[in-house]
Amino acid sequence: MTVYWVIAYFLVLVLAMIYKTPIMRGPWLFLLRSFFPNWKFFHAVGYVPHLYARAATASATGDMVWSEWVHLYPRLPQNFWCLFHNPETNLGLAQQNLIDHFWADLHDLPEGDDPRQLVTYQMVSHFVDGVLLEKYPTYSQKQFELRMLLDSSTQTIHTHVMMTSPAEARS
Repeated sequence: MTVYWVIAYFLVLVLAMIYKTPIMRGPWLFLLRSFFPNWKFFHAVGYVPHLYARAATASATGDMVWSEWVHLYPRLPQNFWCLFHNPETNLGLAQQNLIDHFWADLHDLPEGDDPRQLVTYQMVSHFVDGVLLEKYPTYSQKQFELRMLLDSSTQTIHTHVMMTSPAEARS
C-alpha cells in the first residue's frame, strides 16, 4: 500500500513540473499583491533586478545636463539592533519587492506592448521621482533603468539592461 502512495506522490510532482499555471491579471488582483511577498527569489538564482536612475537639469545655455546613473537603494548592512526596530530596512525590502514585481511584469509583458501602461511602471516612476528629488532638488527630467545584475560575493560579473525608460519630465 505504501508503494502506491509513493508512486502517486511522484506522479503529482511530475504533473506539477509539467503543467504551467496561467498568469492571473486584473486591477483587484494587483492590489492584493501588496499583502504577499514576492517568493521568486528562489525561482531563478543568478540575475537579480536592480534599479538605476539619473536626473537632468537645465544649464545656463538651456541644454540638459544629465547626472551619472545612480543605484537607488543598495542593500543596507545588518546589525543586531535592527532585529527589534528596523524601519529603514523594512522600507528597503518593500521597495525591492516593488522592483521584483516590476521585473516579473516586464518579463510577462507580450512583445511590443508599452511597459508604461503597467501599474508597477507607474509606481517605480513615482518612487524614482521621490529619490531624485532628494538628491537633485532642481531636476527637470528623469530616466530610469532596470538592470539585471549577476553578482559574485565580491563583484558584479555581468550586467544586462532589461529596460530603459524614455526621458520624462518631473511629475
